[in-house]
Amino acid sequence: MFYNRNSQPVTEITPYIFVSNSEEQIKEVDEIRKKIEETELTKKIINALTENGFSPDKRILYTIYSPEHKILSFSLFNFDREDKTINKITDIVNTITKENNLNTFSVQLGETEK
Repeated sequence: MFYNRNSQPVTEITPYIFVSNSEEQIKEVDEIRKKIEETELTKKIINALTENGFSPDKRILYTIYSPEHKILSFSLFNFDREDKTINKITDIVNTITKENNLNTFSVQLGETEK
């Protein structure tokens, strides 16, 4: 079971998790969410990863604490966990986020088996 910031059960899971303590921070986080949607960031990241030989799951989870602390999580099918591969994926993701004026994200990767 997942809960929202008011400790109420969440029945519909969205690809965004907001963790905030103030109305101002909530507004900043909501602006980031809107920019993610308007720029079709998820689609751009998935396409770029695919073009670079990776097989991403088609879902990305964004966890946004503040404009400075954002996490992007997703799974790849059968990828090697070498540091150079992880660095390449992170570089691809953050090149796209910077091009869309969202600055950098921390990237968390998981593996999905086909």
